[in-house]
Amino acid sequence: MTGNNHRTRQPIRVLPPALAARIAAGEVIARPVSVVKELIENALDAGARQVQVEVRGGGLALIRVSDDGVGIPPQELPLACQRHATSKLLGDDLAQIRTLGFRGEALPSIAAVAELTMVSAADDSGIGRRLTLHDSTIVVDEPAPRPRGTTVTVRRLFQNVPARLAAAGRPQAEVALISQTVRRLALAAPHARMTLKVDERQVLQTSGSGDRATALIELYGPPLAGRLRPLGPIEVAGASISGLISDPEVTRPARDQVHIIVNGRWAQPRGLLATLEAAYRPLLPRGRHPLLILVIETEPDQVDVNIHPSKLEVRLLEEQAIARAVGELIRTVLGREPRSLRLAPRVDFDPLTTTVLVAEEPDAYDADGPIVTPNLPPLRLIGQVQARLVLMEGPDGLYLIDQHRAHERILYERLKALHGADVEEPFVLADPLLIELRPAQAARFSKRLDELAALGFRCEVFGPHTFLMRAAPLLPGVLPGPCGDGLAALGQPDELLKALLTLVDEEAYGETWRERLWVEVACRTAVRRGRPLERPAMRALVEALGHTAAPAVCPHGSQLLLRVGEELIARTFGW
Repeated sequence: MTGNNHRTRQPIRVLPPALAARIAAGEVIARPVSVVKELIENALDAGARQVQVEVRGGGLALIRVSDDGVGIPPQELPLACQRHATSKLLGDDLAQIRTLGFRGEALPSIAAVAELTMVSAADDSGIGRRLTLHDSTIVVDEPAPRPRGTTVTVRRLFQNVPARLAAAGRPQAEVALISQTVRRLALAAPHARMTLKVDERQVLQTSGSGDRATALIELYGPPLAGRLRPLGPIEVAGASISGLISDPEVTRPARDQVHIIVNGRWAQPRGLLATLEAAYRPLLPRGRHPLLILVIETEPDQVDVNIHPSKLEVRLLEEQAIARAVGELIRTVLGREPRSLRLAPRVDFDPLTTTVLVAEEPDAYDADGPIVTPNLPPLRLIGQVQARLVLMEGPDGLYLIDQHRAHERILYERLKALHGADVEEPFVLADPLLIELRPAQAARFSKRLDELAALGFRCEVFGPHTFLMRAAPLLPGVLPGPCGDGLAALGQPDELLKALLTLVDEEAYGETWRERLWVEVACRTAVRRGRPLERPAMRALVEALGHTAAPAVCPHGSQLLLRVGEELIARTFGW
């Protein structure tokens, strides 16, 4: 056995403060963007209305963050550079954190791996105090001119940590991360005017207007104007939720523009992010993501912000309830947006000076006037296309409506509204439907009777392996209901029983099974493509669709509404 297999025991010792600080700094300061994030959050916690960020050499040569916040009194400035010293945690209750920072680690961690200079003034005298630290040791302490606020300058980052310096990315990569972080913080604090300069060139600036829609347009470009849809506000589980989402025609190839702000903190709650993506996934092209900002305000004790070293992830106590509500909100908002047909623009076409009248005399083809509903624009009926589509004229172009998917949406929302609601009695069938099953199926079906009854399908045991359905929900166009005679006999009532039996062998229960049942019943019983429709039926279908929460998509998430805009028509014909 060689000596290499033995280790000489070393005595336990306390690490030198400078070495311990350098090790601890690795948890907080992983790369230049970590410094930028910590310093901007300090500025925001100080009540800053203006924050200026300057970086050089990808942040490795210089990072400077200046603000107009409350500043630090001269006698407290050295204390701010000590580990675990903070003014942001009132008492010892981590459940009542209302600030972005609270651990007292940022400044001492930065000072352990770089040269740190801080100038701060807490009054309007024009005189503050300057501290410069090397290896966590104060080497300069002197008065300095400074209006109220703080400037922190970080030079030669990782100069005493060669391995981390070598591992840093190229300046362009570091700048990309810094720009992304500044954007995120600017969205979290739209009241603060933020400026980022890279190698003396300004790369972004916000106005500090306090309006998040304005901030989004300032950060991601003017084409977003008019393409953002509000989310909420809604109240769920004690939380106030609001936000913005781009319409289905403005998408991104990555998720990096999906923002969640929890009590003013940009964060990434994993479960909530997964629910958001599941909500918008069927409504957008494959592999595309919206520009989305979700703002959640709740009591501090409902959020755990201390589960990630960089505070990038938080845990919401009522995350599941919030996620369900937000997912439904996103589906509803995106589900109301019709997809627009678009062609490549012609260079000689100026849409700003073009006016189009699709029909000069609409009464010639629709004497009954426009169909006015809450969730669609006023529409005039033109007719049916290929016994599949209903063609309408709107104030901004033509609308094509898939008749099968439209009826699906109407039926799905009808079934969903009936669940758990105190509504009219189900429709009693004149001739009860006989359900004959195999023994194993019958055993499983009997376990569903209570759940089916809660959805309006009243079935009873009729024999060892048989059941009778005596009542069903009032389904417009399938079974008589309150939506008017215009939809009568449009659907496929013979498919109702088949839809129920399709899910007999499903193992899922509860919400998942109910959702699948609603979708299956709606799909099987809706009016078929290829069926000619009379004008009253077309009008009734469009009117019922306009009263649904998501009239642009079917329950499967497929588009059912296509808009051919005035601009496209003018461009195509060269008007």
